[in-house]
Amino acid sequence: MSWQRPYRELNPKVEELIVTVLEEGKGTGRSPEWQTLGSVTQLDCHNPLCQRGGVDLHHTLREMVATRRAELENVKMCRGTEGGGSRVAPRHCLNRFAYRISLAYEAERPA
Repeated sequence: MSWQRPYRELNPKVEELIVTVLEEGKGTGRSPEWQTLGSVTQLDCHNPLCQRGGVDLHHTLREMVATRRAELENVKMCRGTEGGGSRVAPRHCLNRFAYRISLAYEAERPA
């Protein structure tokens, strides 16, 4: 999973961001488990054949902050492609990401 600048640095309204994810598919082991990742905005695909894969959470997080939504659960397929070469056409990566996002906001100060 990708660890980047804390999301709070990018959006000062957010006190805390926690992303919990369960990735299923190639490269995830026999019995995948939920992982708590903390302040991430990108979920990387663990399929060794996948290129440019994973799930980008930036748009989802922007929408959550705009509406001050605190919790979200969703499932998305990896956006990457597998292989492709001289003999095989590329195909969509079939890894699946179930994730939960929790946002805590700073208290609004009276004007």
